[in-house]
Amino acid sequence: MIRRVRMAASALLLLGTLAGCATSTLRITPAEPGRVSSSGARVTHVLDGMNTGIYLFYWIPLWSGNPHYPNQHDYDLLRHRVTDKEIYRMFDDTAKRMGKEHVEDISIRTGSSGIWTLWIFWKRSVRGTGYLVVKKTPSPKSRGNKR
Repeated sequence: MIRRVRMAASALLLLGTLAGCATSTLRITPAEPGRVSSSGARVTHVLDGMNTGIYLFYWIPLWSGNPHYPNQHDYDLLRHRVTDKEIYRMFDDTAKRMGKEHVEDISIRTGSSGIWTLWIFWKRSVRGTGYLVVKKTPSPKSRGNKR
């Protein structure tokens, strides 16, 4: 009896592993010339980031991609990293690394699916897009004339 339970648990774990991978990805593409954000700042690059994870019964994190090291197949075990906050952090780290001011117009989408393992293992994902911008520097005339 115990052997059957172990075999069933192993099969479910293998199915969960093969049905979807947990990873963190980031794609940076140059923006079209003349593109501006909603605040009027010049957009230099478009960011598209995603983080996925595998959860037991939707709530218990098993493993997820590490948003601090996207595109490097770095994973976190037993940590909940599939959140909006992690996408914002990924974008902020990218902006600092590239020497840009900040990221604007971020939109976040989340999704989950558990049907492929009869709702035992769930694949959850969060995906965000945003614009790397360069802030407008005030012209000398608009700064005022201090004497």
